[in-house]
Amino acid sequence: AVVSTQSTGDMIQVLVHNNVICSMGHSTANIDQAEAGVNAGATFITHLFNAMQPFHHRDPGIVGILSSTKIKRKCYYGIIADGLHTHPAALRIAHRTNAQCAVLVTDAMAAMGLGDGSHCIGSQSVTVAGKKAVISGTDTLAGSVVTMNSCVENFMRNSGCTLVEAVNCATKHPAELLKCSDLYGTLDFGTAADFVIIDSDVNVLATFIGGDCVYKSTNFVGFLD
Repeated sequence: AVVSTQSTGDMIQVLVHNNVICSMGHSTANIDQAEAGVNAGATFITHLFNAMQPFHHRDPGIVGILSSTKIKRKCYYGIIADGLHTHPAALRIAHRTNAQCAVLVTDAMAAMGLGDGSHCIGSQSVTVAGKKAVISGTDTLAGSVVTMNSCVENFMRNSGCTLVEAVNCATKHPAELLKCSDLYGTLDFGTAADFVIIDSDVNVLATFIGGDCVYKSTNFVGFLD
């Protein structure tokens, strides 16, 4: 939802009443409008810092939700930790302001893992070079090609948080946001046995879905051998 009018707040209430999780973002909404959106039922901020009103000391806009004392509920925020969309200093500001609501987002498009060259998002041509994807012929970012484990590593390294905290931002927090933490986001008894085994550099060594190993790195030497 782009929070800008009273009718938007009314729409959020209707959507929440129908069990739709509402997110705010890509908007020029001011802090009052953003707080009204959360109080109407929005519980997430899309792509913090990106395509929204820049932080200003007299009107922090949607970013101000992270430290607002006028909202009635917890509001999570998605942050793209690919090293391009969000400056490391901005990552640190977000984490140190509200670590418990951070949700890591890749914003990855279909070219992820396919290497450098020309790709497409719908009808738009995209050029990928290294870790950067742009609309061909421009400097405009076109999503990203980063993987989630890279986001976890980037967030941990740039925010100064622990590995456990960074992993929670990719697992526990989004599950809480989506109201499915009874099944996902942790390895508590009774939850789905979906998990990854990683090394200290957050490289994925093995992936399990429903308790079954569906991927195993050639570098992994462990109990599966």
